[in-house]
Amino acid sequence: MSPELALAQTMKFSGGPEDTLWMLSGNVFECRFEQPIPGYGTAVFRQRAGEDVSFLLETRRNLMSTTPARVSIAPPPWQPSTRSEPLGLVPMQKTSPVLALDFGRSNQFMHALREGRMPTVSHETYYDSGRFIQVQVSAVEFEKAFQDYILCASQLLDVNFDQVERSKVLFKSGQEALAQEDLDTLDRIIYYIKNDPRVTAVYLDGHTDNIGRRYDNRQISKRRVEAVERYFLVKGIAPEIITTRFHGSRYPVANNATAKGRAENRRVTVRLEIDKDMPLPDELVFELPEDAAVLPSINRSVSGR
Repeated sequence: MSPELALAQTMKFSGGPEDTLWMLSGNVFECRFEQPIPGYGTAVFRQRAGEDVSFLLETRRNLMSTTPARVSIAPPPWQPSTRSEPLGLVPMQKTSPVLALDFGRSNQFMHALREGRMPTVSHETYYDSGRFIQVQVSAVEFEKAFQDYILCASQLLDVNFDQVERSKVLFKSGQEALAQEDLDTLDRIIYYIKNDPRVTAVYLDGHTDNIGRRYDNRQISKRRVEAVERYFLVKGIAPEIITTRFHGSRYPVANNATAKGRAENRRVTVRLEIDKDMPLPDELVFELPEDAAVLPSINRSVSGR
């Protein structure tokens, strides 16, 4: 198919100077910076606590094929003769979000918007390989809204729930005290517990390898769990949310016939539970320097009008 014919058979979706809208919402767990794409869906820059930003393309009805789509950065409207910058292919999904870009290209999209250029997703339709869809993110008013996003991102926690939901502390043979690297791991978990009111339970389970008598191994696993529990209590975690259990060598996760396997089995696991039904705060209130412009709360929008 010639480029001219492909262009003629392309449905284009993008906001213009009159209808571009940037919206920002967030809390200490996530910032969501988005632009509705008229007639198509929503382009979203999402940053979770403890992670880099990722670009998502959301739509209620995906007209694009689920084969990999092309992503690129188009020049500003006032430079139509400038060539687009290709960024390769990205997988497409049937359900929303239909596209999730890796951190590297998500940052390239955001950088391009700061330069007035337009991130672009182009792909054939699922119903006709000769027809195409092009979705572009408008750079209108981006820089003004971007400053609010930076403030939101600056207040995210250092870690998210997925990163600390299940953790483990390993022990050398005969070791029962916590090493410094163990304390660093536990400090990350404690930091999260103190900053997420939804955490309702902490389960500590002690394990050993199969060297030695079963009774002795149970006592060793008990003392290891108690060492972790004491550290949590000293750091201010409420005792009523902590449950301790010790199992000795009953539940290996690796082969006890090898030194590597035994090292993996000498562990205390930490598992967190949260109340997913507990409502999260809808907005953040920023504390700005005295000489900074006063901004409204984080749930806001900036129009291109």
